[in-house]
Order: sequence, then C-alpha cells, then structure tokens
Amino acid sequence: MDEYGIYSIDFGNGIGHEQSYSRPAILFKDLHDLGLALVIPLTSKLIRLNLPYTIQINRDQITNLKENSVALIFQLRAISCNRIKGNKIGSLDEISVKKIKTVITEMLDL
Repeated sequence: MDEYGIYSIDFGNGIGHEQSYSRPAILFKDLHDLGLALVIPLTSKLIRLNLPYTIQINRDQITNLKENSVALIFQLRAISCNRIKGNKIGSLDEISVKKIKTVITEMLDL
C-alpha cells in the first residue's frame, strides 16, 4: 500500500458524525507491522470545506476520483488493513501532501 494513495475503505457503521460505509480515503500512514493503517476519509460534500482541518482534493488524472472531494483531516483514524478494499484508486500530488502535513501539524499542535 502506498502512503498518500487513495483507496476504497469500508468504515462500517459510524456513530454521530463519524464517516461510515465504503468511501475513498487517503492512506496517510501504513502501519502494516501492526495490521493497521492511518487514513483520512474523503467526502464529496464540498460544503464540508467550511469545517476546520479540511482541504479540497480535486478530481483529476492523478487522484482518479469521481468527484471533487474534501479530505476530512480532523477524522484521521486507525483502521484494520482488512478494511482496505481493492486496488489503489489514485494518488495525491506533492502540493496536497504538503497541505495535509501542515494541517495535521496545526491540528495536533505539534
């Protein structure tokens, strides 16, 4: 699995405002030794850009997304690698990777 790749993830049932069900997500960190991965869920609801700790990920030939999407960085979470379904959908460009790293640094007050 490629870090900063976009994969289809089965998040299962969510509680409250958690993202749930199968959806694209960014693989932020592969913790394969532990059988886990840190992922950032995506949503196609662009209105979610009004929330803190989000960035837009555009649909293009690199991401291979069906729609422009929002990376919900504030929902960064650990999942079992078994939740990753199928092959990689696409990748992020370096600008998006840098934006995500900046947002995570701000969000976690590092």
